[in-house]
Amino acid sequence: MKANKHKEPVYLTKRILLRTSKKAIQEAFYRAMNIAGYVVKVQNEWVVREYKDGTIKKILKLSPEVKPQEIVLD
Repeated sequence: MKANKHKEPVYLTKRILLRTSKKAIQEAFYRAMNIAGYVVKVQNEWVVREYKDGTIKKILKLSPEVKPQEIVLD
């Protein structure tokens, strides 16, 4: 595999992954906002609906994280 024109390494680093995924999430957010007029997301332990005008409506309060139970494989 060859490195691209921007001289980034051919391997996937955490920094590259975070930078690329952040850009993709932002673009998806703006596209969804333009299409539907709102986006449902998690904010401060709440599932909220954010509208184009910036209005935020709380939908559901999330329950505390539940610790996974131990799994025993036979």
